[in-house]
Amino acid sequence: MRSNPRQWLRRRSVLKRNVIAVVLSLVIGLPLGAMVTILLTPVLWDLEPVLHMELVGHSGPADWVFEVMWAVEIPLLFLTFRWLLREKADAQLDSE
Repeated sequence: MRSNPRQWLRRRSVLKRNVIAVVLSLVIGLPLGAMVTILLTPVLWDLEPVLHMELVGHSGPADWVFEVMWAVEIPLLFLTFRWLLREKADAQLDSE
């Protein structure tokens, strides 16, 4: 059974917005996550005695700290960009 052309265009539009949101979240999230993690180094030093684990080594934060930062930040950026792109698309539909 075929869907009508309007549904097909809507699905294509949603897919396009999602792809744009993924690309933006990765391009912005990877360097931003690294910078935030490095800036959090003094906080991580203070947390080491409390948590009884090594969060920062001689060369900077542990790899898993970067990975946790990216795992939290990139999905949040994706959801934010997806929401912003949807709002923009809805505003364009309302103006037509």
